[in-house]
Amino acid sequence: MANQKTLKNVVLAKSGGTPVAGDVITTNGAVFVNPKIKSGDYKDMGNGMMGATKTYIDPNWVTAEFDIPVQMKKASALGVAPSIDELLKIVGLAETITASTKVEYKPGGTVGTGQIKVYTDGYVRALTGVTGNLKISGKIGEPLGAVFSVKGFMESPEATAETNPTVTLDTGMAPIVSKVTVLTVGGSQLNADSFDLDIGNKINEQYAMDLSEYQMEDFDPTATVTAIKVKGTDEQTWADFAAGMVRAIIIQVGAAGSMVEISIPYAMLKDVAESDDAGNVKISRTFRAQASAGNDNYTITYK
Repeated sequence: MANQKTLKNVVLAKSGGTPVAGDVITTNGAVFVNPKIKSGDYKDMGNGMMGATKTYIDPNWVTAEFDIPVQMKKASALGVAPSIDELLKIVGLAETITASTKVEYKPGGTVGTGQIKVYTDGYVRALTGVTGNLKISGKIGEPLGAVFSVKGFMESPEATAETNPTVTLDTGMAPIVSKVTVLTVGGSQLNADSFDLDIGNKINEQYAMDLSEYQMEDFDPTATVTAIKVKGTDEQTWADFAAGMVRAIIIQVGAAGSMVEISIPYAMLKDVAESDDAGNVKISRTFRAQASAGNDNYTITYK
């Protein structure tokens, strides 16, 4: 008996085209596609029988939703797109490359045109019309990471026998969130021990005769910053919340030349919470990344 091996797992992704071996995504864990087939139930009544519920299945309506965990590794050089660039575009981010300087990603891209292939030990499942959401997370002492939660359509639920492609994985390093990481809110540096950015994509599934696609209804990005509360000083957070204060947030992980920066120019507090952390008060601030001019809610920059 030949068992199928999870360590032989390859993910290819492409925005607006069919992915090839060069579009490989270096993941931070095994990726599994679990197809969903449209089904429901009904009852045949009037025959005097109980247990008359029946199942129906639409074999042409097959979708899948799954996560792709990655580390946000630095680009190979300044002004060169990172290895996860196709996933960033798939979730609706527009890419701007400044040669030899930086690469920026912000809202405004095209969704619903992505294609993903997931190979597991000689079998492949292919998805089209792929889009989804992104959550970037940083925790002190750990590499900067992200999870792409994607969804797409499939021609059929079963995997197809196909040899895994020969790929070259990204062997670069992910910047570590450390005590020298810069995180400022309104110009003041915080002693945060973790943070995340959820780009908050709201996706609608469009399914009709001769139509199957996903469309973005809206997006509502939020950023959460968690820290040990400084006695007295951090009490100002509650006053800021009550006053509807707008702050600029800048998070820089890694050194110049291999840095990932998250910039939110118009952040407004939408939630503040406190909790116990081994005898200390921990304060969590959640900001809405609002737009002030066009789609400037946030910018993710490799520089």
